[in-house]
Amino acid sequence: MRAMGERSIASFVRLLLDLSWWMTATGLVLMIILLLCSFFVTFQTDKLTMDLPVALELKTSAHSIDSADPTSAQLEKVRGTIKFPVRTGAFLSGSAFVITLVVCFILWVVTQLREVFRSLSRGRPFIAENSRRIRWVGLAIIIGELVRAVMVFYFSFYASQHFTISGLKFVASADINGITVVSGLTILVIAEVFREGTRLEEDQSLTI
Repeated sequence: MRAMGERSIASFVRLLLDLSWWMTATGLVLMIILLLCSFFVTFQTDKLTMDLPVALELKTSAHSIDSADPTSAQLEKVRGTIKFPVRTGAFLSGSAFVITLVVCFILWVVTQLREVFRSLSRGRPFIAENSRRIRWVGLAIIIGELVRAVMVFYFSFYASQHFTISGLKFVASADINGITVVSGLTILVIAEVFREGTRLEEDQSLTI
């Protein structure tokens, strides 16, 4: 199977991105509706729940680890999510607003990728727009990961201030994924490769 052109891997990925774009756009519409409803509608049902990322520290006096190995082992931090019903209020409206911005950001990134793979499926990889789009995607991945880490810190801090568990302690903790940041940097390098390829193709066309 060819990598580029019609009926190629690039065209298959383009179809997946098209589907992702419509799903994300639908999710954005739903989030906007929820955001508007959070200001005017009072939710009195436990069916509307929210999952927050949390980090937990175990109290060794309440939780011990037994092992056949004589070396002692202990859990320093455990990550997970906490689900709870939400009501109309500043927290729900603020969270819906932030999530709406995140979905807008994801939709924009998917749009850039759609355009890149659309040109690849047409057999035209080295065009000026592609290097710019790929560069934006790399920057978006890095910035998005940093924003995600800030959101995780905020939500874990919120949980530490509003929930308690016997024998456990909620702690505010960010969770930066180094692999994601490195992936973003790699994409920036690929963008430069596309930019150089575009320049060489333009020089060759002028020479001919």
